[in-house]
Amino acid sequence: MVLADPIMPMWHHENEKVWKSQSEKSEFHKSKNYQETPQLEANPVQQSEETSTGKSTIDCPVCGDTAIAHFHYGGMCCYSCKAFFRRVVNTYKATKYKCRSGTGQCDVSLANRRSCQACRYKKCIAAGMKPGLVLSDEQCSKRFGPRKGEAEERSSVETGNNIMEQEKICNPMIRVEREAAIENEFAVLIDNEKSYEEQKKIGRTLFLSLISTGSVNAQKISEEQLEKLNGLDENLAMMLSFQIDRQLSNARKFLPFCQPSKQRQLFLPTGQVNTSDVLNTLVEQTVLLLKHNKHFTSLSKADQTELMEENVMVASLISCFQLYNQKHKNITWPLAEADFMYLRTSNIKASNTRATFGLQDVLPRIDSELKKEIIKIFDFFEYFSLIGVPKPALNLIILVVIFSHDNCNLEDKKSVEEHRCRYLLLLFECLSQTEGVLGACNIAYKLHGVLHDLDRICQLLGQKMVCVKE
Repeated sequence: MVLADPIMPMWHHENEKVWKSQSEKSEFHKSKNYQETPQLEANPVQQSEETSTGKSTIDCPVCGDTAIAHFHYGGMCCYSCKAFFRRVVNTYKATKYKCRSGTGQCDVSLANRRSCQACRYKKCIAAGMKPGLVLSDEQCSKRFGPRKGEAEERSSVETGNNIMEQEKICNPMIRVEREAAIENEFAVLIDNEKSYEEQKKIGRTLFLSLISTGSVNAQKISEEQLEKLNGLDENLAMMLSFQIDRQLSNARKFLPFCQPSKQRQLFLPTGQVNTSDVLNTLVEQTVLLLKHNKHFTSLSKADQTELMEENVMVASLISCFQLYNQKHKNITWPLAEADFMYLRTSNIKASNTRATFGLQDVLPRIDSELKKEIIKIFDFFEYFSLIGVPKPALNLIILVVIFSHDNCNLEDKKSVEEHRCRYLLLLFECLSQTEGVLGACNIAYKLHGVLHDLDRICQLLGQKMVCVKE
């Protein structure tokens, strides 16, 4: 079946390069630099000059300081703004910073670049810097070795840190218990003596703030916005969720993992999982889902591409979670006909056109460089199952994730924000129907943290898919 997709020519071509192995890594980086250079030339600060050492310099597009004309994380900037950007990404503060003036347009200069972190980070994104290109401290140490004087310090604390990290990742129940202690803080904001409609009115604002920033009073809805979205209720939320569920089912049926026309196979000749092809297929299935969303297709192609490059992998893994069985800790995947026939000819067991696999089945069949991220994905599934998000709400979370735009440079940011607000309120209606207003807000707080964690996992996975076996 041939799908005429207006989105894919722009985005999928870039995506195909992202999931390549080491043999094409240099070509990938060259193409990225080539694409970003014209954008930088459009800025008036990009006039290069020669330093005394013979290196070209520019005015930093973020703060205006003199900077060596060199790419940092996909964009040119001074070393101070490079360090700032890396620190924000690695400490997960991007969504917590708020503009001090409230306008989102603060002047950022050499003299006051520390005044408003939110606007400084926004200018870093506008300069072409990509959060997904920032290496974690662990990756830096692995690639470049420990910093001077760091080796001895690390040896003394490494054991303790490993235990804490293992406790956090491998025992999701501990995280749930810690979050349970925070639930009482929301209860005082929602007065049970008030009517259900009054509780929901307070809950909507609280829900939006918690899921967007993880704090209580960070984001407010104006009366005008509430009036515009007044028609959203649990019936509309359930109907939309049902549509998404059906569209996902059809996408998995029409876009199998084995596609001979695209030379895609589920397994490599060595018997290992063809990870790049699997991820590309998951992404294409999500793209097919978005083709049926009127709010997404109403955006410009540039904004569609920007949102997908930032969010599509997270949305794809959220859609996979629907197939996760917490009791058995495995995934049961409904097979398309092409995949079922392929597995039969490969002597791999598949019953009732479904394949069931767990972490222990996957690990021996993937590249050793990717095993840590795959373990984290299964740990995410386990923790996500403990949050208790009902299936109808999961479908809505996919769209909430797609319209997230914190790190995007958009042409029509206002429309994207309106669409995201719409789906967040539908998610609130869906959750409050089964969990109550307070329960919905508790889930929103947990979702803020766990979706941020999944986004980071996807960024690290993307980096390793480019640099696999490096």
